[in-house]
Amino acid sequence: MINHHAIKAYQTVEQDLLVEGADPHSLVQILFTEFLVSLELTIAALERSDLAAKSAHITKAMMACHLLATSLDFENGGQVAASLAEIYEWCRLKMLEGSVKNNIPALQEVHKTIADISSAWSQISAKAA
Repeated sequence: MINHHAIKAYQTVEQDLLVEGADPHSLVQILFTEFLVSLELTIAALERSDLAAKSAHITKAMMACHLLATSLDFENGGQVAASLAEIYEWCRLKMLEGSVKNNIPALQEVHKTIADISSAWSQISAKAA
């Protein structure tokens, strides 16, 4: 029998270790990953009509979106930060629509947008290294 509490505890410790040693750029990448995984789990929950799981996962996706939005540096980021703020707000509204209406295409649209931004963010990291 699988001990789900033990698995959850292990995942929490693993995530804490990732965050603890991460630089700011890596922390943003972790948020993108959490955002994308949470959206994927939300979509999967909707596909199997598991509304409790949908609620839990969309909440995590919303939190990741909020953290990404509040981490923007408008002073140094200029127009890029302003554009990202608009995108994150659009994502938030689309996720609300997807959650309230159980609209999988809306959630997939957000996933694609964030996946594109995450990919670009990863390339910045690779170029800096």
